[in-house]
Amino acid sequence: RVVQYGKGWDFYAHEPIFWVKMSLTGVILAASAFPAITITGRSLAKATGRDVPPFSPALVKRMTSVVNAELLAIVSIPLTATLMARGVLYADWFPWPVGVAPAALATLGLGFKYSKEALTWKD
Repeated sequence: RVVQYGKGWDFYAHEPIFWVKMSLTGVILAASAFPAITITGRSLAKATGRDVPPFSPALVKRMTSVVNAELLAIVSIPLTATLMARGVLYADWFPWPVGVAPAALATLGLGFKYSKEALTWKD
């Protein structure tokens, strides 16, 4: 969509809010790893006949905070899209690599953090 429709890549590459939106998308993607890995691991353990205890209060609290972070990012995306479409903060001088860096760090860094946390969780 960025390339073929709307205002084109030249507009979005120089729009800092576009990169905020991409960072929020990365947060959603990364944060979804924790509940997905946790629930899948428990489902596989149960399917193989192992005894699976109920979620501990600490795990429930952690999963709740991660899901709340995802929901906040999801709710923020339409706001960033609206601001971006109106050209708020558009800057011709803004280099796109500066925008890519936080988005990539959010996706990769948080993805690694949440995946590792889910795989090594101890109650």
